Amino acid sequence: MTMQDLNSNVAPVQALAAGTINQGTGALVSGNVDLAGFNAAQIVVHFGAITEMGVPPTGAAQIAVKLEHADDDGAGAPAAYAEVSDADVTGIAGVTAGVIATPSSDLAPVTAGYVGGKRFLRATLTPTDLTIGGPVGVIVNKGHPRHAPVA
Repeated sequence: MTMQDLNSNVAPVQALAAGTINQGTGALVSGNVDLAGFNAAQIVVHFGAITEMGVPPTGAAQIAVKLEHADDDGAGAPAAYAEVSDADVTGIAGVTAGVIATPSSDLAPVTAGYVGGKRFLRATLTPTDLTIGGPVGVIVNKGHPRHAPVA
């Protein structure tokens, strides 16, 4: 069996550099991810060791992961952002007000596929009851390029 080269067909973007999130930092918002030239994306929110979100029971500590998307404003920048809906994401059910997940454990990354038709994407991570907090970051893997291999 021949292996397919995934590396030539995916362009990872560091949307939010790994940093500390807690009540003091408040919500962290990723940069704008430009999906021009790609037909899909995967959002990966990764966590470091967050004591308050460790092995259950975890209490009320959690991080809401919200996705928003925007059209091009005509000048190559995002127009007004809007919350994604169930139809815009795969691998997630029950999207409410753009929130795709509210993890209360740091044991696994949050992933979702984006299949909406907008050019720009961003994520907002909002902590609840994270006094100490810990590291979190966001990677967006842009996929299904119109022209491969990706640079």
